[in-house]
Amino acid sequence: MEELAELVGVIIGDGNICYISKIRKYYVEITGNPKSEEEYYKYLSLLFLSVVGKSGTIAFRGMGLRIRVYSKNFVEFLINNLGMYYGMYKLYNIEIPKIIIKSSRKINYLCLRGIFDTDGSFFVSMKDGKSYPSIEIVTCSEILANQIYYILKTGCFRVNLRFRNDQNYTFKRVSVVSLYGFEQVKRWFNVI
Repeated sequence: MEELAELVGVIIGDGNICYISKIRKYYVEITGNPKSEEEYYKYLSLLFLSVVGKSGTIAFRGMGLRIRVYSKNFVEFLINNLGMYYGMYKLYNIEIPKIIIKSSRKINYLCLRGIFDTDGSFFVSMKDGKSYPSIEIVTCSEILANQIYYILKTGCFRVNLRFRNDQNYTFKRVSVVSLYGFEQVKRWFNVI
């Protein structure tokens, strides 16, 4: 369950589930940045191998990096058993599956690790002349943002949830889950 939880987090972040039964096309695909994520994709290949029994194919496509795993059984498991969205319905509706939410805190955190590794950011800004670290996860799904907020809040993190309109995002309105300061960021990296 631990590796599955992390892989589900990765799929939530940068994944795509393809399910087209008419032409028998079933796969899970993760896309990323070829300049900075090649090593991470080797890790994802091992994660897929452990969970699905297939390591997938890592390929460079234009400006992107992709890993794709073909498995009708796994795709149907994600959709039918975990209730994950696929295709164009994912963007605003994606959420952490209930079986993961209802599991242990460790399982919740592993799923958050997968989400952060694909959709999260760590940065340091200056505040009153001092370095101030922050962690953010930005999503178009308010459901997902609220779940992440709840998991962190019940885990005793000082967490912030806000909504913003952003010119940099195609869909304008996004939800931002944030942790600020050395103590919170240090705890994130130690725990999650």
